[in-house]
Amino acid sequence: MTFVKRKHLFTVLLLTFLLLLFAFRAYGAETVIYRSVEKTEVAEEKGNYRISTVETPSGVTEEMCEYGYWRDRNEGSGIGIDKVLISENGIRELNRIMLEGETGNMYDLAGLPGSYNADKLRNMLKNPEVPNKKEIYANGERIPDHQAYYRAVGKAIEDTGYTGVSENQYALVVKRTDLLSVPTSDYIGYSAKDTDNENVSSALNVNEPFVIRQKATVSGNTFYWGYSDVCTGWVDSKDLAVCASKEEWLDAWKTEPGDRDILVVTENCITLEPSYYDPQLSEVKLTFATILKTVPEAEIPRSVGERGPWNNYVVYLPTRDESGRYVKSIALISQHYEVSTGFLTMTQSEILRVAFNNLGDRYGWGGMLDSMDCSLFTRNVYKCFGLSLPRNTNWQLTPERLISLKDMSDEDKLYAISRMPAGTCLYFTGHTMIYTGTVENMGYVISDTGSLSDSEGETDVRSMYSIILNPLSVKRWNGSTWLSNLHSAVLPISEENFAYVSENMAKKEPEEKETEDEEKTPSENEIKKVPLISGQSYSSSSDTLPLDTFLGNIKNLFICFADVEGSGAEKLSVTCIKGSRITTREKIDSAECDKTTAKVRYDKNTGTAVLTMRSSGTVTFNTADGKKYAVEFNVEKPKARKGEVKELLSKNSEGTLLLTISDLFGTSIDSGALQIVKDREGAATLSGNALLLDRGKKGPVKVRYEYLNKKFSLSFKD
Repeated sequence: MTFVKRKHLFTVLLLTFLLLLFAFRAYGAETVIYRSVEKTEVAEEKGNYRISTVETPSGVTEEMCEYGYWRDRNEGSGIGIDKVLISENGIRELNRIMLEGETGNMYDLAGLPGSYNADKLRNMLKNPEVPNKKEIYANGERIPDHQAYYRAVGKAIEDTGYTGVSENQYALVVKRTDLLSVPTSDYIGYSAKDTDNENVSSALNVNEPFVIRQKATVSGNTFYWGYSDVCTGWVDSKDLAVCASKEEWLDAWKTEPGDRDILVVTENCITLEPSYYDPQLSEVKLTFATILKTVPEAEIPRSVGERGPWNNYVVYLPTRDESGRYVKSIALISQHYEVSTGFLTMTQSEILRVAFNNLGDRYGWGGMLDSMDCSLFTRNVYKCFGLSLPRNTNWQLTPERLISLKDMSDEDKLYAISRMPAGTCLYFTGHTMIYTGTVENMGYVISDTGSLSDSEGETDVRSMYSIILNPLSVKRWNGSTWLSNLHSAVLPISEENFAYVSENMAKKEPEEKETEDEEKTPSENEIKKVPLISGQSYSSSSDTLPLDTFLGNIKNLFICFADVEGSGAEKLSVTCIKGSRITTREKIDSAECDKTTAKVRYDKNTGTAVLTMRSSGTVTFNTADGKKYAVEFNVEKPKARKGEVKELLSKNSEGTLLLTISDLFGTSIDSGALQIVKDREGAATLSGNALLLDRGKKGPVKVRYEYLNKKFSLSFKD
């Protein structure tokens, strides 16, 4: 009897399941709620899906959230997007100016006196400043008597600190750590749910130097007080490794602009691979702008722990032994991470790229939660170029590169800002941001932001706590715009470029445009190319018809025929990389070509044609207004020409050898950016987009050519 009941129960359950399945198939599309995803436009990119929308402020489109969008739009300053803003020697000099300046509060760590009066310092530190607040919370719990709380911390400093005449101890950070106002692990807030740890002054990356001058043991935890290059404060002793000598310490971290034997983290965070072999190297976080020295090629070991070094960067990483002493360890960083071997060359394009690598990441007051606040974000962006900005917003207002915006109207501010290069640091009281460009007479910035209100609608202050892109029309808590609050701009560029920008800003009246009635006679030079309507040319400099892009990707190129008539171009030609996807801006009736030249897709909704380029050939475009344009496409596949370069080196053993983009990578597309990645003997320099080699120096050289989202690398040596 029991068996029969179970059998019937199974039958009922099976029927119920089948009915539910039928209902789901019949009505599921209307009843199931889900977040939609859409496939990218190109069918052959199988498996490439993306979320259809990203939340942004009013006035910010999804394409604006790509650095390439802004790379294509920065012409107002008159400085080329890929022009070097400041040389390596200029960075050294500007670092010296800021270090010696009275307002920057920076410290020459290597130049600090070696000994000091520990009693005098301990007596000063034992009276920590008590916040002038009615209520203070520790770890979310109200402190009944916060005066007594800080007195207890001061008593611990007095009882456990160093005494007498002491010598500096030189330490390195082994784990991304907070620099604290007082030596305590408690989370100090001014409310039970304060989102900011008010005890955090700043943060230190792995391998940053620290000079120890005092210690305190509080609630069983030991802290060291000392100097970073931009702040003083307390650090948890477990996050530091103490070096045996000053010389060992300097060797581990000291760098100069132009150094090639270093690695700079240019994305938000790298986490080292897990390791059972060496727990000290397992899952270490290397946050944005961490700088490590690389292991010389001749000294790279056959294996690092259980792993071989292929397809990894090999670096020195500070670790500590059981006594807290410094150990010079070797670690591997996977090749796919965004890093730079050597400091980046400071151009508008590179500043934008590095800043946008962090877009959307969380805000962290002072640097808490392995994150950044506004001034630390700005400092870290420039740190990737070897430039050391002061820590806080008011300290960063270095007078040598400052332009005051205080007495300007909003209109004049926008005009002035539009004449500044991308990467300019803008300030209002309590906040700094990085200028990205101007669109429709409105400036845009990227910054690590706490709270703000959208530019449209009523003032509704929202907590962002993220690195965001926004127009300067967004509002503060009192309803005033960011633009109206701006008081200063700082341009950390060369003296010459700063003078040029200042002069460009002084040209208040824009040049008069020609009226439609005025007849324009093109000069001989003007008719060599079809003028570019908008965007940035991404084809060869010898082409008559340019391509442009707003997304910085070979899959998002556009072609326009609007200015062909009257340009004097008798033959239309354009160069692109194999696999490029090119869309027509005008409505097209048809695009005709051999199938081996391109795959053509016609979009009936927009009336545009999309070409995926396969090989060189002619494409005939029939536009909606009855015109016909035959375009000769030169389709190239760039690659490192190692053999050809080796042959050129053997034939040119003396003097100076000039290598073009074509020599290095076999392409006539010269609108990308060439960069020297490695040059140990200083044999290589850049001349525009060509490489000059001093044949008297035979060291290894590595270069990288970046064209839109494509990167090509070449290493060679005699």
